[in-house]
Amino acid sequence: MITLAALVTAVLSAVAGLGGGIVLLAVIAQFHAPVVAIPIHGGFQLASNASRATILRSHINWSAVARASILLFPAALLGVLVATSVPEDATRIVLGAFVLVVTWRPSLLKWRGRQRPPDNVLVGVGAVSGFLSATVGASGPFTSPFFRLFTATHTAFVATAATSQVVAHAAKLGAFATEGFALSDHIGVIALGAAAVSVGSLIGTRLLGRLDESQLATVLKAVLTILAVRLIFQGLT
Repeated sequence: MITLAALVTAVLSAVAGLGGGIVLLAVIAQFHAPVVAIPIHGGFQLASNASRATILRSHINWSAVARASILLFPAALLGVLVATSVPEDATRIVLGAFVLVVTWRPSLLKWRGRQRPPDNVLVGVGAVSGFLSATVGASGPFTSPFFRLFTATHTAFVATAATSQVVAHAAKLGAFATEGFALSDHIGVIALGAAAVSVGSLIGTRLLGRLDESQLATVLKAVLTILAVRLIFQGLT
């Protein structure tokens, strides 16, 4: 079921331009506790972003990636400590609320300044990214606006953001492993999901322009809302 969801959400997100990673995280969280769903999702997204970064490697702003990576692991480790010490029901509620914010009020997570901040602000951005990735499973909605400011073209932005996410998900998986998460117990699901995400992205790119993107975006928002509300309900009951 999770593998099928990985394939479908990758196709839809590639066509509609929405965050398929958030959709997939919400789906996985329906079947696993958040502290299990988050690292499994991280394995999927590591593969997805790695393939994108490899294809666009000549456009990567390595300086931005390096700065954003400095505090990623310690921040991710702190995030794992927080995530594993909070009751599962509370984590479900927080995760559900985060998905609702990303779906309906993404501007709340974005940089509001019009000027490019100092280069070293990316060190702090990376720290927040590591913490968010480990606690709520995704940091792209927060980090993307900053990487846009530090890249000259859209292609460079996509390449740089993807590379940063590779490091972020790797740091998250390392932090969970450090705290005792048995990644090997879920390696089969992660491998299948990673392959499904890659295939889904390829299919989705070939469907661009053939499907009504606005309708798909509406459907994805509705699905995300249902999944998020269900997570919150599970946490409250």
